Amino acid sequence: MHDKASGLLKKGVEKLLSLPKETTVRVLSHYDTDGVTAAAIVCEALYRKGYNFHATLLKHPFKEELTKVKEEGNEFVILSDMGSGQIECIKKFGCPSIVLDHHQPVYDDTVIDSIVHVNANLVGFDGNYEACGASMSYLFATTLDKKNSDLSPLAITGAIGDKQHLGGFKGLNKTIFEEAVSTKKIMLKESRMKTIGANLKDEIMFSVDPYYTSLSGREEEVELFLKTLSVDSQKKYVGLSQHERKILHSAVILKLLQNKLQPEILDTVIKERYFSENIPDDLDRFSDVIDACGKSGETGLALSVCLNNGERYQKAVEVENNYRKLLIKHLNALEDGELKEAVNIQYFYSPKASLGSVLSGIIMNYFPYKGKPIFSFSRKNSSVHVSCRATRALVEQGVDLGDVMRRVASEVGGAGGGHKIAAGGTFENIKEEELIKIIDEEIGHQGVKK
Repeated sequence: MHDKASGLLKKGVEKLLSLPKETTVRVLSHYDTDGVTAAAIVCEALYRKGYNFHATLLKHPFKEELTKVKEEGNEFVILSDMGSGQIECIKKFGCPSIVLDHHQPVYDDTVIDSIVHVNANLVGFDGNYEACGASMSYLFATTLDKKNSDLSPLAITGAIGDKQHLGGFKGLNKTIFEEAVSTKKIMLKESRMKTIGANLKDEIMFSVDPYYTSLSGREEEVELFLKTLSVDSQKKYVGLSQHERKILHSAVILKLLQNKLQPEILDTVIKERYFSENIPDDLDRFSDVIDACGKSGETGLALSVCLNNGERYQKAVEVENNYRKLLIKHLNALEDGELKEAVNIQYFYSPKASLGSVLSGIIMNYFPYKGKPIFSFSRKNSSVHVSCRATRALVEQGVDLGDVMRRVASEVGGAGGGHKIAAGGTFENIKEEELIKIIDEEIGHQGVKK
């Protein structure tokens, strides 16, 4: 562990252990896979140490929810996968707090009033690619007690949820992953496609990650596709012969190559799958299920499943199946013409901010690549919420979506930020058309090569 991270975490742990065991620790986190797994790691570590906890998983924007927390009279607060952009709100809690985050920080200070600010970017890790909320929470948990190393599969699930496994794990994530594999907390199994469904037809038709343009959500097209390969659509993927798998793998890779997918995305289509005896599915699939529950408003279900409540996993899978169908419905519509294009960006309108966030990531990764970041716009009353995604190639060319969101917020009012590759913002009293124009110009100013 980086020395600076180690010192800060020890300071945070000392503050926690100075509290009597009857203290209820307030835990706040984000509602996506990374946030849920980060919260689960913190909550499990607290429980094992004898502390009660009260956890809440939050959506953007956080300010309103954090204002409510201020009124609760908490004795100690831990924020995971968030907090670095909300320091001013946290200062008003009136109690010691620990922030375990990887988003771009507003402040470079690691100790602010009674806040121990442990941000990946301030302690030697790149929060875009090398450390997520769950891996930072894992550092906290193992500082509290080394026995919490058995929570490493949750940390890796969080990294997968934040797409930090693309191109292979790096930095802190790599360290956690390699230790988990060496101690058999994570097992590697054969390279294969990520599939779910009653038969091969369904496994392709209901696929959203990867999303197969002109196939996903389109039954007749899938039937024809498999027929041309002379592969039985009623078989399951696991029942295919090695020869049949080879034919199918070649066909789907060729199809994805036609959309000029980024190499790191292509590498995830057919890859080794990770398993843990404490998690009821391979980690890629588990990540999808947790994310779907969080985005569907079933945050309690998502957290309970991560806290080893295997009995509720089937319910979580049902939620994910319904969410998957919703995603495919919108993705098909976007593929059929609802995705728009400006000079420097592609964009679309989403009925919900959480839905737009997921859709923008899938579009960026799997739709025909045009070298432009994807933006979703969702209106709620007088506010417009924006979610945006880029590729690593675009970031290398100069795109910084977090910076764009912060600049737009300072110009039009509201709040914005995030990573270079993925960010968001909420902007007040502005029309979507005007906001699109401003954002398009800001991306243009970053000088991305077309």
